[in-house]
Amino acid sequence: MITELKSIPDIWKRMPSETHARRFLEGIIWSSGRFCPHCGSVSSTALRGRTCRPGLYQCRDCRLQFTVTTHTPMHSTKLDLRLWICAMFLVLTSSKGISSVVMARLLGVNQKTAWKMGHAIREMMDDRNGDLLPLEGIVEVDEAYVGGAPKSLSGAYNPRGKGCGKPMVFVAASRDGQARAKVVSDDQRVTLEPVLAAWIVSDDITLMTDGSTSYLGIGATMEEHHRVIHSQHEYANPETGAHVNTAEAVIAQVQRALVGVYHNLGRKHLQRYLDEIVWRWNHREPFREMVKQWTTKAGVDRERTITIWKPIPVVDQLRVLLRGAVGKQMRRSKDFGLCWP
Repeated sequence: MITELKSIPDIWKRMPSETHARRFLEGIIWSSGRFCPHCGSVSSTALRGRTCRPGLYQCRDCRLQFTVTTHTPMHSTKLDLRLWICAMFLVLTSSKGISSVVMARLLGVNQKTAWKMGHAIREMMDDRNGDLLPLEGIVEVDEAYVGGAPKSLSGAYNPRGKGCGKPMVFVAASRDGQARAKVVSDDQRVTLEPVLAAWIVSDDITLMTDGSTSYLGIGATMEEHHRVIHSQHEYANPETGAHVNTAEAVIAQVQRALVGVYHNLGRKHLQRYLDEIVWRWNHREPFREMVKQWTTKAGVDRERTITIWKPIPVVDQLRVLLRGAVGKQMRRSKDFGLCWP
């Protein structure tokens, strides 16, 4: 069993043929035993006829045929399965994401194929099954406007704040390394409160927010609520430990992906790109701690312990990614876009 993948050449070295890649996927997706993606039956047989393609099975109950990619975003793929594993490797190891143009150049496919592969991987990153643990402890929330065409391309002045017309992203991050992000219509309490309630385990949390009045009512339902008023140049409160730097760090990852990689994130697929960025954020582990010391302008000595995080091994990320792939389907639409059966 492969336990580590270091690079794309390493993938091709460890998987000399597509058969090795298929067995690698079967070992992850069917880690607890082969099952039929059509009916869920665990009773199936391998088809070994002369005209059967490798990796084809037939369910003994519903009598339908399937492979390891059936009813996944890789359904009916004609590509070498090693290319799919390489594409997942590129997405998981790119700190700000990877564009379809660059992925196409590295994999030797055309841009449209790489674009679909990227969205297929983001489809697997969708937490629709609720596999992630709820946020708990100290939870920071913040919102930001992202996406839209760059000013240099649109040729128009984009005002700041609510007048910009860009989609709003609501972010919640706990200080234990977990985060969530969702595209919302506005920053009103009636919009944000149900979203936050679906992310937290209970009301027994400490909520950290900025000075937005939308969080006053939400904070009243929590055990504790601390605020920092950015309009008064307050960004951290050493006495209460209040700040929203963690949530802003998640938003910064979105902004850096927008500026450095994608350049334009439309409303239609923005949530999918958020799923990708939050996935990489959630699948990290503490690496080491360092102590930061400084002196304020008032002459007061400060000290803070900072945790350095690093991504978990790629193979471990692939195990989490692929185990929830069955049931998440995506196809090409008639106009060469995407559709979800």
